[in-house]
Amino acid sequence: MRNKVIIISSITLVLLFFVKSVFLKKDQAIHNGNATDSFSVKIQEYRPQSRTVYLKFSGTVNPLRRASLISEVSGKVAAIYLSDGKKVKKNDIVLKIEDFGRTEQVEKVRALLKQREIEYNSSAKLSKKGYRAQMQVEAAFAALQSAKADLKKLELDLENTAIKSPIDGCIDKINVNEGDFVNAGQKIADIVNFDQVLVVLYVSESEINKIELGSTAQINLLDGRELEGEVSFISKIAEPKTGSYGVEVKVINNEIISLQGLTASISLASGEKFAYKIPSSAMSLSDEGILGIKIVDDNNHVVFTPIEIVDYESDGVWIVANNEDKPIKLIALGHLFVKPGDKV
Repeated sequence: MRNKVIIISSITLVLLFFVKSVFLKKDQAIHNGNATDSFSVKIQEYRPQSRTVYLKFSGTVNPLRRASLISEVSGKVAAIYLSDGKKVKKNDIVLKIEDFGRTEQVEKVRALLKQREIEYNSSAKLSKKGYRAQMQVEAAFAALQSAKADLKKLELDLENTAIKSPIDGCIDKINVNEGDFVNAGQKIADIVNFDQVLVVLYVSESEINKIELGSTAQINLLDGRELEGEVSFISKIAEPKTGSYGVEVKVINNEIISLQGLTASISLASGEKFAYKIPSSAMSLSDEGILGIKIVDDNNHVVFTPIEIVDYESDGVWIVANNEDKPIKLIALGHLFVKPGDKV
């Protein structure tokens, strides 16, 4: 009898354990099938505001006026009158090339010119009296004109031995020393004038049509200076290698900038748009790598919406979402645990 009781008790315990295991698995299956319900999300409504949208670019500072000193004649450098970095005025002599007998040649051709003038005047008088043929007069006139041209060329060569600054500005770097031989057409130095400054940037094909001549610009230098400018030039021809278009922004309030090539961050106004200011933590990437946010539609379903960031602030970002001007229900917290189509 005792053995029967033990057997019956054992069978009962096994059946209870089996029933409990079956119900536990069903309960786990129910919770796994509704994983979204185990997470809570915070939904917050955001209303759009009309906001000026700025395009962000990086550019470099350049002087509006820049010129190169080019030697017009060949010869040795006889003297250098100004050093690197010095300020110059237009027509100041920077250096002198030895005349190499050009002064004597000028005097010689001047004397020849006087002789040709006498010969021509004599031929013209004799021609009027009938003692000279017209052909001889024309030959004398040609010789006179040739002497004038030779003298003009020699005087210009002599004048060009003094290399002068073509503009007001500063000498960047003189590339020759006294005693060096320079050739005609050789670059001697650069002269830069920072009285007016440009910021040069390059804009992609997709954004160039968003920029207009005369539009305002905010310019920030790496040293913290903030400048204002306006778009003064938009190239119509793309760069062959990059496909981008050159844009120049003229600085309005120049603050004694005297360095070419400074890096600048430029913000160009490109019109008004409705934008939402949201916490940056609410942004996420789709499976395709698209930046966006997760919002809730009228049926409480999660919808992924691509966005465009138009501005940053310390307490959030301004975004444009499908150019809509309606309030949105943003999933501010918990958006990483839900996916499009889930009901919250």
